[in-house]
This record gives sequence, C-alpha cells and structure tokens, in this order.
Amino acid sequence: MTWIKTVGPEEATGRTKQVYENIVAKRGGIANVFIAEGMDPEVLAHQVDLYMELMLGTGPLSREEREMIAVVVSAANKSPYGTIHHSEALEKVENDPEALEKVLKEFSGKKASPRTKALLSYAAKITLDPEDVTGDDIKDLREAGLTDQEILRANLIASYFNFLNRVTLGLGVEMEKSRTYRY
Repeated sequence: MTWIKTVGPEEATGRTKQVYENIVAKRGGIANVFIAEGMDPEVLAHQVDLYMELMLGTGPLSREEREMIAVVVSAANKSPYGTIHHSEALEKVENDPEALEKVLKEFSGKKASPRTKALLSYAAKITLDPEDVTGDDIKDLREAGLTDQEILRANLIASYFNFLNRVTLGLGVEMEKSRTYRY
C-alpha cells in the first residue's frame, strides 16, 4: 500500500482509531492516503479537517470547480492517485460519467467559460511554475469574474493538492481497489 509502515483501520488503537472512525463517519470510507498518515494521528486529524473544509465546506467556488482544480493540479503533478480520485469525484458531483473528458476538452478548447479557463490556468500555473505567478494572474482571475475570496479558495485548494500529491507520490501510496466515499 505504501513504502512505509502503515496502521490499518483494523489494527488502529487510541487516537488513530478515533481519527479513522471520524473519517468513516464523514466520508463513508478511508482513503489509502489517510491510512499512510495514520502513524501521525494529530497531523492526520488536522489535514482531514482542512480537506473537509476546502472541498466539502460552505464557501466560495462550486463543488465542480473545486474538483476541477484538484484534477488539474493532480494531473500536472503526474499523480495518478489524486487524478483518479478527483476525476471520480467530479463525475459523481456532476452526475456525468464523461465530466472529466468534457472539462479537459473545454479547458484546452475555446468552449470553456472565461471563469473556468482562468481558474484552471491559475491552478496549473501555481503547480508547475509557482515562481512565475504575478499580480497579473490575479488581475486575470478578477477580470474573469472571480472575487478575491474565490481566488483565495482556489489558491488554497491548489496548494493543498500540491501537498497531498507529494504525500502520495513520496510515500508510494497505492490506489484502493474499492472506493466507496460520500462526495
């Protein structure tokens, strides 16, 4: 499952068991990335709270936009784990098994709305060339109709997935055989 020792749900005790139970209550299942972090339950608990707020909490950006950012960042990082997980989430959220294909076609073509194009371009840029991000990129997002609160949330989601992709890639986290999460 990973290149390091992990604590599976069946052998978890104490704080790790509590965190796992909380994840199951909120999500319906435990992703391998969370199991990979189980030996550090306090960090895992905070990280899950951050994930839940960024991706499922109230606030700016639609669920579809949030998942699109997760997919673009994960794909840019060449993270199969994140790309597959959030492609599936996007398809479930949009109730469309071809949602990812449509997003990619629109993003690379001329059909995407200026808002979507700006949002996903920004997510890709802060992933691939963060040192090149300037105030002009923020201006482009505003001109595409995003508020500063939405820009902040987009940045936080993209930054979070850059972190999470590095966890999965750096520890060799394998994809689960079965994924039954609540989106």
